[in-house]
Amino acid sequence: MSTKAVLTCLSLLMVVLAPGVVRGADPIVYYSFDDLGAVVDQSGHGNDGTINGGITLAQGYLGNCFQFNGTDAYVQLQRPVQDNFTITGWIKTDVPGRAGAQAYEGSGIFWSDVAGVANDFVIAALGTKLSFFCGNPDLSVNSNGDLVTGEWMHVAAVRDVQAKTIAIYIDGKLDNSIPHSNTGPLNAQADFVIGANTLDSRYFTGLIDEVKIYDVALSAAEIKAMAPPKLKARKPIPADGALSVSMPLLQWSKGDTALFHDVYLGTTPELAAANLVGPHQLMTMLYYVQGLQPGTTYYWRVDEIDAAGVATTGDTWSFVAQALTAYHPTPVDGAVGTAQSPVLTWLPGQAATKHHVYFGDSNDAVQQGAAGADKGEVTDPTFTPGALESLTTYYWRVDEAVAGGAVKAGPIWTFVTCLSVDDFESYTDDLGSAIFDTWIDGLTNGLSGSVVGNATAPFAEQTTVHGGKQAMPLDYNNVKSPFYSEAEREFAPVQDWTVSGADTLVLFVRGRSSNASAQVYVAVEDASKKVGIAAHPNKALASATQWTEWKIPLSSFTDVNLTKVKKMYIGVGDRANPIAGGAGRIYIDDIRITKP
Repeated sequence: MSTKAVLTCLSLLMVVLAPGVVRGADPIVYYSFDDLGAVVDQSGHGNDGTINGGITLAQGYLGNCFQFNGTDAYVQLQRPVQDNFTITGWIKTDVPGRAGAQAYEGSGIFWSDVAGVANDFVIAALGTKLSFFCGNPDLSVNSNGDLVTGEWMHVAAVRDVQAKTIAIYIDGKLDNSIPHSNTGPLNAQADFVIGANTLDSRYFTGLIDEVKIYDVALSAAEIKAMAPPKLKARKPIPADGALSVSMPLLQWSKGDTALFHDVYLGTTPELAAANLVGPHQLMTMLYYVQGLQPGTTYYWRVDEIDAAGVATTGDTWSFVAQALTAYHPTPVDGAVGTAQSPVLTWLPGQAATKHHVYFGDSNDAVQQGAAGADKGEVTDPTFTPGALESLTTYYWRVDEAVAGGAVKAGPIWTFVTCLSVDDFESYTDDLGSAIFDTWIDGLTNGLSGSVVGNATAPFAEQTTVHGGKQAMPLDYNNVKSPFYSEAEREFAPVQDWTVSGADTLVLFVRGRSSNASAQVYVAVEDASKKVGIAAHPNKALASATQWTEWKIPLSSFTDVNLTKVKKMYIGVGDRANPIAGGAGRIYIDDIRITKP
């Protein structure tokens, strides 16, 4: 059982057992948005949905959620309600919706609308507000509170035919309500869309989770029971992960029941009693009078204390104090397997006005600022060295000028380039240069159950990518013979994967949570047709929803002449001993050869 399923069961149990808790009606649509397979209605009423466009998975309010890209992503189903109804969900966005006065002018969150005056309805992000529109007459109730906060917000829209009102709730509290005289069915549009207003191409940007739709007008108490109080401190300033902090001022938004705040600050994430720098603060801010050490990473936490003295432990946040010299390089210092055409970036030190870059494959030349390594001054903290040699160690540093003409010399950083096998960036949608013209699948050779590429353009994956702009989508179907699925690429001329002491094949793999556990493997064939196979040790890789770096020692491909690599295969299943399995999709990106 998934983590979200366990939490949902516990929540239902608490509702049943806890005295004074409102049980509420049962939804006629429930989407947990846990995976990118079929959008199954978990209410049991069969109101399944269909994914359209670039929806991806993200960390949700409970388990996973759907991330909508604001361009073409939405979920479509048949409209499930028309008379009394309540539509609820958890929303997280920091991108304002389209501006206007009516919900149909905003970025659609829940939509069932037609052109002109009709019996229809829309719920949308209207600027930073939540807006609920019902038609005939065309009226919208707009929220007073903000929806666009970068935090999880529970939203509910209620149409009450008997009361002749439409209302919106945010975080379980009634935000606004207006009269609406239309008591007829809002059935002008047969479809219902989540994440967009498809009539006007106004798409929502952000996260949506735990969508529940009811064919009754829920009470205020029932809606309140859906949105528990937010007990933790939140919205930290500096923001979690901030990298250029100069002022030692900490701020946050308090938990709903907090009266006092205990503030902890230290240089390790394990914050203990010795790190309590602000006990029982009354204000939601703290000035750290000791100051910040330049270039140091700090961790901090705010524990909230209510009137009864009960403490709620907060999340641990981090930030980096701005350094005196150039810092935080990309690639990181000591990186192995850097792309052969990298873009070098860094964060400027305090008061820096210009950046003098030294770069080359000689440590001494960079250290001494030799002419060959001197790349001149730049005003922005970025430098593109151009195409580099594969499997080569490079050195670089950035000296910075500050007001008055003084120069602060930066540290020397290093990285080692890779030998790129395929980064999937060169493929187009033209015949002959599409991804499936290079990576041959089962549709082409009839040897396995694989399909490379999307069914329609763009054929290479452009939403779920690890690096750059494209990745390879690989559909597998091991339900029927030959019970394995693979894509193959042939190299002409053959490749030497051992050059310059290279010893590791690296690729990035991502699956879907709807995939059944399955073995992912890589096979390599040399010019004499000897084949070596390496299987990933964890069959859960096929269902992993985050990119996984898979490092394969070249020694794994026994008896293969790795100085003459002719073909590479990527597959799902057991190539040597195939047995019936499942079907699904995985993604592959950034295949490269590296050395220590």
